[in-house]
Amino acid sequence: MFCAEVKNYSQPGDQGTHFDEFLAKCYVAVQARHLLSDHFMWITWSPFRANSWSTLNSCDQVEAAVLQHRSRVFGTDDLDEARKLLDPELVRSVADRLWLIVLSEKQETLLPLKDWAAIVAAEITPREGSW
Repeated sequence: MFCAEVKNYSQPGDQGTHFDEFLAKCYVAVQARHLLSDHFMWITWSPFRANSWSTLNSCDQVEAAVLQHRSRVFGTDDLDEARKLLDPELVRSVADRLWLIVLSEKQETLLPLKDWAAIVAAEITPREGSW
């Protein structure tokens, strides 16, 4: 089960701001043991924060996002108090469950070859007497 946020942007725009908020929401979901939170997917058509792309799913990034949104997550504006409330295990859990997926318009048009579709259909269609 997964939660996803989808940004069909043609340019990076304000995705970084939305991404940080998404990470904070993911932290709250793990904290609340939300049933649909096995994975967290950020799906976009435009990469963002190119200089830090390789660290967007790091514990440091999750921690920074949660602390940035500490008022909503912990109910306090005090940074020191929020740091004390921050659970490193939850931070690690969010980072481990996070997927960053970049799509393109061309991918939206990909379809299996008719031969392949027939093979798949044959495999998932129960044969007479096999059930």
